[in-house]
Amino acid sequence: MPSESETLIRNGRKEDAQSIADIYNYYITETSITFEIDPVTLENRQEWIQQFTDDGPYQLLVAEQAGRIIGFASSVRYHPRAAYYTSVMPSIYLREGFSGRGIGKLLYSSLIRRLEVNPDNHKAFALISLPNPASLILHEKMGFTKVGILDEAGKKFGKFISVQIMERSL
Repeated sequence: MPSESETLIRNGRKEDAQSIADIYNYYITETSITFEIDPVTLENRQEWIQQFTDDGPYQLLVAEQAGRIIGFASSVRYHPRAAYYTSVMPSIYLREGFSGRGIGKLLYSSLIRRLEVNPDNHKAFALISLPNPASLILHEKMGFTKVGILDEAGKKFGKFISVQIMERSL
């Protein structure tokens, strides 16, 4: 299996849509990590990818090993109201079986560094469904701090799920 040093981090592109959909659909159908309920389609991810630029506040990075996409990290608009324009909501997803190898930290830190250099970005807010100790640890390593919990904010698989809010200055 390739090592972290053999991982290429690059901008995501339309051709990555199927791999991104495959990775994300695992989390949709098998976990409560995302509050999405229905699997995404290739067309949905192709459209979703169009919101990203290589240097703006909304970016998409992928981690690739031996030509295979093994994860993606993105930053999207935190809230649709205009005054929130300086805030982004980053997230990261790794292909099942690739956690715990340092790839998530490599990928997420690459995204955070890019967000830090954009003068329009002020804050990053992460919403983490609980329990998710690996995500909490990763976010803390990336400089996020806990600011609150939305108790039983969503319901998936017949269970109410709370969400940890974390923030980081950019």
